[in-house]
Amino acid sequence: MNTLVRIQGYVTDAHVLEPYAKHSYDIKRYELNLYPSDCTHFYDLENRIEELKQQHEQQQPYHQLRYSNFDNQIAPRDRVFDSDCLKFESLHSPKLEGDFHLLAYDDELIGKFVQVVGHLQIQELGNCFLSFHILEPTVHSAHGWDN
Repeated sequence: MNTLVRIQGYVTDAHVLEPYAKHSYDIKRYELNLYPSDCTHFYDLENRIEELKQQHEQQQPYHQLRYSNFDNQIAPRDRVFDSDCLKFESLHSPKLEGDFHLLAYDDELIGKFVQVVGHLQIQELGNCFLSFHILEPTVHSAHGWDN
């Protein structure tokens, strides 16, 4: 399954220049919340997550036996959606294209219209997340498509 994602939208929260850890014991990671320009991205990702999980379960038959004692409340949850935004994260610094490499503060990204390139990934326990590798500025066009 192709897990590549290329999504445009508005940045609502960013930890792209400085990694972030919610708690002191957490691993610091780069994060970006994106309000997508097209709401169909939510439906597309939900379908792709289901397909990826089905493939994962078929490829890992021991997975169900090994973790069968976990109930849905204890097993890790997917980290793809955060309220009405998509959540991208990475342990590695994303490549900043265009003028973004000149930014000094994460707050300078808030409200910018961007394109994020990354992958939909699944972890060993079967929970999904969006990684991101490239962050680049983009522009609106009159036809709703970006040039």
